[in-house]
Amino acid sequence: RVTGVQTCALPICVVASWHMGNCSNSDAPTGNGAPQHEVKLAISPVGVKIPSVPEAYHTSVIVDDKEYCFTRYGVVCNQGCKSHARFQNGPAKVIHMGMSHISGEEMLAGLKRHFAPGTYDLLKKNCNSFVDCALFYLLRRRLDGKYRILEQMLECIDDYVAFVRILSMGEYMPNPKANDFNVGKILACIEAGYSFPKDSPRGAGKDASDAVLVKQVAAQIVTIPL
Repeated sequence: RVTGVQTCALPICVVASWHMGNCSNSDAPTGNGAPQHEVKLAISPVGVKIPSVPEAYHTSVIVDDKEYCFTRYGVVCNQGCKSHARFQNGPAKVIHMGMSHISGEEMLAGLKRHFAPGTYDLLKKNCNSFVDCALFYLLRRRLDGKYRILEQMLECIDDYVAFVRILSMGEYMPNPKANDFNVGKILACIEAGYSFPKDSPRGAGKDASDAVLVKQVAAQIVTIPL
């Protein structure tokens, strides 16, 4: 029986329409002067590699040697790369992303209420959702699309949410608290120099993918350990 499938996978990023009136500047990125904070990206492949199917990845962001990772418990802070310890030889990669004038604590203060405990979802709002937003908050950079492709494929076809549940023996349950989460809304407000409301409408329009390939992807995702 497959257990512990509620781990970190990748989100579909839909840039939704937004209005300046819905944003406030209370959580806007701050900081001046020369960048002093080193930002790194830690990456570990997860699950079993299936030929011709993109790999799933767990990612976290490291600022000045402190790791920040989103889990079902909210944003967790660790020394080193603790969240990758459960993966063989994890993290497989630690990439220098750049220098920021924003500290990890400032980034966390700006984003944590949007990644609250109990809002994690395997497909809609996961570790890579947070890393995507954190990198943009710190550096105005995005998480490379190759680390998000599996969730993008599955998120594009609502029918495969049920398929993931079947393969996980009922372990995966969509989290209704993640239904209104939208990475694009968050990024748009960060770019504008503002904060944003907790809830934002999800983008519409989802592309279809090859059914066999998507089933293989779903089968891989449900093998990911917690």
